[in-house]
Order: sequence, then structure tokens, then C-alpha cells
Amino acid sequence: MLKIEILKYLGLKDANSVDEYTNSLIDKALLEVEQQSGFKYIYEKFDEPLPFMKDVSGYQNYLGDSPFLLCATTLGVQIDRYIQRLQLKDMAYATVFDAAASVFLEMKADEFEKNLKFGNLGFRFCPGYSGTSFIDNQEIVRLLKAEKIGITFLESGLMVPLKSMVGVIKIGENVKKSCDGCAAKGDCGFRKNGTYCYRND
Repeated sequence: MLKIEILKYLGLKDANSVDEYTNSLIDKALLEVEQQSGFKYIYEKFDEPLPFMKDVSGYQNYLGDSPFLLCATTLGVQIDRYIQRLQLKDMAYATVFDAAASVFLEMKADEFEKNLKFGNLGFRFCPGYSGTSFIDNQEIVRLLKAEKIGITFLESGLMVPLKSMVGVIKIGENVKKSCDGCAAKGDCGFRKNGTYCYRND
């Protein structure tokens, strides 16, 4: 399953058509990502919409009146440094490793959330999805004090470490992600390639 998700990041639709060399790079990357990763996660429960969520249809449509979690997670700065080193000597493998790190982060976050004692949880609704603003990443990091797990922002607004992710998770209903409510639906590279950006399991 992880390999399929990595292939999506690489823009490869059909796993059966991937050559042996690429498969070997993916297998190697998955092992090295796990070795280099310093996975951390922080979260907090809220019962009412926060100021940055109010009057924003994307959040309203997802949450309704439900309580929710704000969450932030990262693989740590070591992954970023390793990718930078790879880019200097093997760009092909660096690209595969980067994709593997993104998939690994999502997998580790999913595993962590399954063990939280909040009953049913929806998917991670990340800023930028369904017309919401990427700037909200900064507000979530501030509210969670996610600098405690190493997440900060550059002056450009770029979140570091790069393999970090923040989001909103609805409590009380196991909402599944779909393409229908996504603002990028009309111009989505994944859909044009006959697939989708999320795990459908």
C-alpha cells in the first residue's frame, strides 16, 4: 500500500508498469526514511470554531457543529538534511526519497490518531484543502505551540521541517475524504492522471 502511494506522488499511475530499478529505489527509500525519521505529534481538542475558521465554508462544511482536534506532526529536521544531501549526489533517488518521506509521515500520523481516545475521527483536513488558506498553518502551529516538536516557519511562510503537516480532525464521525468538496477538483493533477491524492482504504 505504501508503495502505491509513493507512486502517486511520483506521478506513476500503474504499479505494474514500474521498472525493477524504480522499485528497488522505493524499497531502499522506505527503509532509510524510517531510519532517519524523528516522528513527533502534538494535538489539542477544541469544542467551538476558532476565529480563523469562522465564515470559512471549507471548515464549516467539514466540521458542522462537531468538536475537533488541531494537530501538528513532523518527521524532524534530519529528514530535510538528508534530502538536501541526496540532491547533491543522486537527484533521482532524492526524488523517490522525498515522496517516500511524505507518505511515511501520513502513515505515522494515521497510526498515532487511531490510538487516540476520542471515538470516531474524520480525516485530517489540512489548510489549503477545499478553499481554505495555507496561512492557517501558522495559526494552528501557534495555537498548539508546535515549536515544542520543532515546527517553525521561515519569513517566506514556508513550514520547516518540510516534512511536517498540520490539520483539523473532526471528532464523532468517521468522515472520509473525497474529491467532491475539494477546491482543486477542476484542475487536479491526480484526477487528470486517473487517481486521487489520498488513501482510499
